[in-house]
This record gives sequence, C-alpha cells and structure tokens, in this order.
Amino acid sequence: MWFMQQWRGHLLSADTRSADALAQYSRVFNAIEGNTTLYGLPAQERAEAWRQMAAEGFRFSFKIPRSISQAGDIAATLKSSPDFHRFMAQMEPVTGLLMLQLPGHFGPRQLPQLAAGLEALRSITRVPVAVEVRHPGFFDKSRHEPALLRLLADHHADRVVFDSRGLFADISTDPAVQEAQRKKPRFAVHPVATADNPVIRFIGHSDWQQNRRYLQQWAGKLRQWIMEGKQPWLFIHTASNQDAPQFARWCLAELGITLPPWPGESAPAAGQAQKDEKTPDLFG
Repeated sequence: MWFMQQWRGHLLSADTRSADALAQYSRVFNAIEGNTTLYGLPAQERAEAWRQMAAEGFRFSFKIPRSISQAGDIAATLKSSPDFHRFMAQMEPVTGLLMLQLPGHFGPRQLPQLAAGLEALRSITRVPVAVEVRHPGFFDKSRHEPALLRLLADHHADRVVFDSRGLFADISTDPAVQEAQRKKPRFAVHPVATADNPVIRFIGHSDWQQNRRYLQQWAGKLRQWIMEGKQPWLFIHTASNQDAPQFARWCLAELGITLPPWPGESAPAAGQAQKDEKTPDLFG
C-alpha cells in the first residue's frame, strides 16, 4: 500500500488524498509491494494513473492475481488471461518484479506445474519473477527444497524469503500483533538467491530495536548479493502497517542509509543516521 490515514503528517502531507498518495510515497521509497493485484487487476485507466504518478526510477512489484497463481494449471490459466497480458503490456516499463504467491497446498508434487507456469510467464513478459512457497515440504531441507531451488535457478526465478522471526518473538498483547501472528506464515528463513532479484519480506517485532540482530544478518547477506551483481528487494511490514514507514526508516538508518525528507515532515527525524559514503547503496 502507499496510503493509510495514519501516515498523514508523517510520510504523507496532512492533506493528502488516497488518490494522490503514490506521488508522495514514490519520492521517498523506490519500490512498492503491490498486494492488491493478488485479488484482482485494476482497470486500464487506474493502472495508467499509477504509471503516470510514480516518480522516475520507482518500480512496482506486483503480485500475480490469485486467479492465476492458485489455479489448478498455472500455465493454461496464464495463456487464457487476456487481462493479465494487457496489464503487463501497459505496466512493464515501471514493473521491476513480479511475485508468484503459491497457496499452502501447492507442494512438491506440483513442481512440474510451477515449471510450466514460469515458462508461460516468460512468454508474456521479461520482468523478473520471484516465487513465494508456503508448503512445509519446501522448508525441511529434504530433497524437495533442493529440487525447488534447482527449478527456480533453471528458470532464472528467485525465491521470496518471508522473515517473520521478529513478529513471532513478540509477546505484546496488542491485538494487531496477535492478529498478525494468527495470519502470517512462520517458516524457517533460508536466504538463498537462485537468480538476480532475491526478495525479503520482513515483518518485525513491535519494539523496533528487537529486530536489530535480524537486520544485522540481512545487512551482510544484502551486501554479499550486491557484490555478486544482484538486485535485492526488501519489503518491510509491521503488524498493522500503521507504523511501517517509520520502521522502514529506522531499518535503513541501521543499515547506514538515509531516506529523503518526508512530505509530511519538515526535516528527517531527529537522530536519524546520515549515510556513510563508504556504505554501498543496498536498495538502488
């Protein structure tokens, strides 16, 4: 998302309307995890408004609609989805990544379907693809997980790494935290890049400083990937996402990166770390 009422006066100016928020959001952050497309594609006019509103260099990371990703035959559904073909033809210039989020019942036996689906995607668009799996068989380091990684590497696709360690270490009684713990997946974190666009979806502890050790681990991995010529993507969540922008700013400061001033604030937050010129720019 790029708009919440609670972001007014902070990330966004106090009078920002939801229809105008993307222009301000994209001046601060350089990417967005487009979750809404999981549930359905926007009308052509609305997609064009997004494209025109985004700042130069900003990139969308759209989720492939679940009508495709959760279909019995991904490849066949892709080939018979003219709306998706139209959407990609329109939005490809501003799309940096596609995410294929598979349902929990999509397991090792369905890997041939995944391979066919990735091949079908490549015939539609050259945008890089990252796959999020949720079946336990892909996390046990048995023969199934190596098979998944080989398949992704063969198709030049990456794996989405969902890191919810901070969330599940949180003992807060905040209803938003408890609700997130009920809904979010909890799997082992295996930070493996199989192509050039590894993805981390990080949902943290409500006490931001409790996330420091996880971020330190990721800082080392991010630098390694960049040294290897890869373009990692980091999407930061909190339980309710009301404070996600502040959390993102704190995380980046911990990594030595300062964001531009926020439209809703006259200056960066007090005490925000300044960027060390010797620190690699981890996020483009």
